[in-house]
Amino acid sequence: MEKNNKNTTNTPYLIGVTGGFGTGKSLVGNILEELGLVVIDTDEIVRNILKTKNQVTQKIQNEFDGSIISNKTDEYINRKALAHLIFNDDLKRKKLESIVHPEVDRVLNCFILQNKSEDVTAVVVLIPLLFECGLENFYNEIWCITCNSTTQSERLLKKGFTPEEIKLRIDSQLPIDIKAKKSNFIIDNSGTINETKQQVISRLKELVQLNRNLHLSFDK
Repeated sequence: MEKNNKNTTNTPYLIGVTGGFGTGKSLVGNILEELGLVVIDTDEIVRNILKTKNQVTQKIQNEFDGSIISNKTDEYINRKALAHLIFNDDLKRKKLESIVHPEVDRVLNCFILQNKSEDVTAVVVLIPLLFECGLENFYNEIWCITCNSTTQSERLLKKGFTPEEIKLRIDSQLPIDIKAKKSNFIIDNSGTINETKQQVISRLKELVQLNRNLHLSFDK
């Protein structure tokens, strides 16, 4: 991903939203969209890449065995089978990231360029591995979404993840306390949706006061 030039005319204010597995990045993304901000989810980019046979999925197929090919019509790579492989093997996980991340970066850059106008003053990127990939300098500011470990586990169990899968995925990422310390703003998503929304609105209001070029509405 190209480094953000904060002094470039009409360059949108870039907010990177990160956090731990299951802490609520998608929820915050939905809240921001409801408030009228432009949001792109890197997890969604990856899902779209894995849906079809393309140069990236062909490289993945060549690297891993045939068991990752899906028999479903709406996906080419079986994401659950792929996850089972990579979260049990750090080398395989890093290899997959080296294949997928360049394409994610390309899509992100295109998205940001498409939204480079006076009408779009801020763009939000949901990116779980922001710090792990060394991308902190690409954003004007970084939000870290946190929640207590009990709530995190309960939410993930309800989504169908096993305790082993939850542990493997959490352990594969930078500890949430370190992510929080490296971020500009922390949102605690341990409570209700409304409590989380109020934290989001509070920070956006602060941003408008600090940067008069940001035109944001909070009436929704």
